[in-house]
Amino acid sequence: MIPLYTTDTVPIDGHPPVTHAWPVWTVAADIGQGLETLAVSAGTRGAHAVIGLRVTAFSTTPLLERCVLMGTAVVMGLDPGSAPAQ
Repeated sequence: MIPLYTTDTVPIDGHPPVTHAWPVWTVAADIGQGLETLAVSAGTRGAHAVIGLRVTAFSTTPLLERCVLMGTAVVMGLDPGSAPAQ
């Protein structure tokens, strides 16, 4: 699983520059499931990490709560001409 950060950048000193980025999101019944889905989805498309992770919850009925997770998938340090799989 790729790393997920709530910060707006990769919080590691000396990390390579971000060369590609795209928004990612998912809706899940459980935060843990949502985190895994988001990481696997972004990783499958070539991301090295997800930054700017935000989580919110809403209820569609009094008994059903859902979580929305959103962030920015990033590729770091690749040649700018080699875009990740979309």
